Amino acid sequence: MCTKILCQTLLMMTLAFGSLALGAQMPQFIMNARDLRSALKAAKTPGDHQRIAAYCSVEAESLDAEAAANEQAAEASRNSPVIKNIMALNTAARYDSTATKLRKQAQSYRNLAERQQRIAETAE
Repeated sequence: MCTKILCQTLLMMTLAFGSLALGAQMPQFIMNARDLRSALKAAKTPGDHQRIAAYCSVEAESLDAEAAANEQAAEASRNSPVIKNIMALNTAARYDSTATKLRKQAQSYRNLAERQQRIAETAE
């Protein structure tokens, strides 16, 4: 009886830990933040780390472009002759705030890309 319980317990533990190990698989493509989190958990090879770094670099460039567009919109809003509602969502301050947040996100992606690149270089 004791052996049966021990075997069942070991089997359940094996299944539980096995499913955890299978859950942390490197995604084939990193398309969004969810894939990035999975990739960060599952990265083992230098190639995995380089893929993460490449995704982060592209994402940082995209965020920088979006921030630049917001900065241009802020400048256009400041130079427009008619301001109907200062509290409206299209005010220059709103665009500046969004651009600042996007620049910070881009910098964090750049830092992550740099760290992943260093990990890939040391793993080789």
